[in-house]
Amino acid sequence: MMRVVRETYIIFKKDMLIWFKSPVVPVIRALVFPLLWIVIFGTAFGGTVEHIPVALVQEDFGAHAQGLVQELNKKEVLEIRKTTNYATAFRMLTRKEVYGVIFIPPGFSQAIGDGGQGRVQLSTDETSPQISSALIAHVYDAAGVYSDRVVLERRPAGGGPAEVVDPVVMEKNTVFGRGIEYLDFLAPGVVMMTIMFSAMFSGGLGVIVDREFGTLRMLMAAPITKDAIILGKIIAGVMQSIASGIVALIIAMLMGVELESGALGVLLIVLLMFIAGFGFIGMSTAIGARSKTLEQFMVMMQVIVMPMWFLSGGLYPLESMPGWMRVVATVNPLTYATDAVRAVMLRGIVWDILALDFLILISFSVVMFAMGSLAFKRTID
Repeated sequence: MMRVVRETYIIFKKDMLIWFKSPVVPVIRALVFPLLWIVIFGTAFGGTVEHIPVALVQEDFGAHAQGLVQELNKKEVLEIRKTTNYATAFRMLTRKEVYGVIFIPPGFSQAIGDGGQGRVQLSTDETSPQISSALIAHVYDAAGVYSDRVVLERRPAGGGPAEVVDPVVMEKNTVFGRGIEYLDFLAPGVVMMTIMFSAMFSGGLGVIVDREFGTLRMLMAAPITKDAIILGKIIAGVMQSIASGIVALIIAMLMGVELESGALGVLLIVLLMFIAGFGFIGMSTAIGARSKTLEQFMVMMQVIVMPMWFLSGGLYPLESMPGWMRVVATVNPLTYATDAVRAVMLRGIVWDILALDFLILISFSVVMFAMGSLAFKRTID
């Protein structure tokens, strides 16, 4: 019994000494992870969606039109951008610069002033259910509050009942995303998350495993150039990632997610997988080449990968996050990959939206591929 206790103490002491000599990994694991999750989950998810960009086309500037606009501006839910005509506003909606268009037609104030109804048209992009729900709820609430105010003003002087009629009538038109549910919103994020996870772990993890088992030394002894080794491993990792992403896409479609862009959309999504996979493989390879142990690599991957996914808009819209988190999201390459796949799946192929996403992803992939290749070459020197 005493022998077991003594040997147990020896093993315990050895592991604790190793732990104290390399404090970085345990400190990150014990301190950084809780802080990351508390900050991200505590402030990013389930927050109030505010400052939703909306285009306002106001062709009536009477008292009632102005009163309705003032009501819409309350609570900071909307960020109203006034435009001169409906064509410009609709183009903004198509380019995803706004999530809705509010059109106040001529004669709106006159119709209400004559005791009738003023009609307002709301055109929406409902590809993000959380944002569109907040937008629609606020617009209808503002119209209802202003209608109640007008009804009270119409009440006869003797205190009798006023005529029951809604002075403001909202007419909603869904331009994009009719019938979209949370699963449709979530699926593009899951597809790109699958690509990122697969690429990040197959790249750097493969470097560490090959180094630990001596595979790199055997490759270097063979008549194979370094460039061929690097390209072969990276392309293999990208293909494996694409296979995982396609499986995720098929599962999403089997669960009812529909692609608005058809077969061409599928090809574009696979192309996005390929570009993003190259970037994440390069990033992972660079980290793996600099990691001394498998434990260090796994900790670094969790510190980098999980926040990247949570702050990409894959789970919840960026508009619900604090301002500083949205700034972080703008430098997150996964944000643009998720946005591009979601646009192709739910809105169709709109190059005004996709051009920026493709440009950023290609730039990210080129830079990360160069960094990963350089780090790998140094590893096998």
